[in-house]
Amino acid sequence: MTIQNKLESAASGLMMMSESDYPFEYVNTNERQLTTALALKLAQKPEGTTVEQTTIEHLLRNLIDPTSGSVNIATAQRFQQLMAALKQELTNLTVYRVGDVQVQVFILGLTADGTVGGMRTMLIET
Repeated sequence: MTIQNKLESAASGLMMMSESDYPFEYVNTNERQLTTALALKLAQKPEGTTVEQTTIEHLLRNLIDPTSGSVNIATAQRFQQLMAALKQELTNLTVYRVGDVQVQVFILGLTADGTVGGMRTMLIET
């Protein structure tokens, strides 16, 4: 099974919950470095656009904890599985949040062949 298949399988049916819900999509590049410039390029946003870095734990904190009130136990377990798959398949895992209201989220790391890959989704924050 390829990294794409593993990550897509782990994310299948999951939605990033905010003011709107968005799916997770696989991202693959030929780039070999994790940079804010790459996040801007993937988001198709100009230099100067807000880019924040965070961790996968912070991004998914309410989605992996069934006591948060955001998700039920089964959904929390699915998000835990997604996080585990990302950590297993990617090294130097970094989350980039690009933009302000419509925030494009890139969960990126280095694949076994040294290229940058991961998942993308969207958050709406007004």
